[in-house]
Amino acid sequence: MILSTANTLLEDIVAAKEAGYTSDFMYQDNKILCRENNIWYTAQELVLVEYCRHEGMNDPGDSSILFLIEASDTTKGCLSSAYGKDADSGLIEFVLSLPKKK
Repeated sequence: MILSTANTLLEDIVAAKEAGYTSDFMYQDNKILCRENNIWYTAQELVLVEYCRHEGMNDPGDSSILFLIEASDTTKGCLSSAYGKDADSGLIEFVLSLPKKK
């Protein structure tokens, strides 16, 4: 495992990048955009490697979630989102519905 609840979100992003998850992903309209290569991926082209929730240091309500995702063309990256009351439920449902890496 790359991610840890003992880490901050920033520490986990650094660990993910060191492990090769260097792309920055963005979610929109049931697709994921890789900002580095400007390619849109559908759910059929993606697998969820792992994810981890992080609590805010000063405010427990300031929660986030970090996903590590791999695309079928070997692009590997991170996608983060707020978690809890400020969450994008569509993003979280989409990513959690992806096949899990074995």
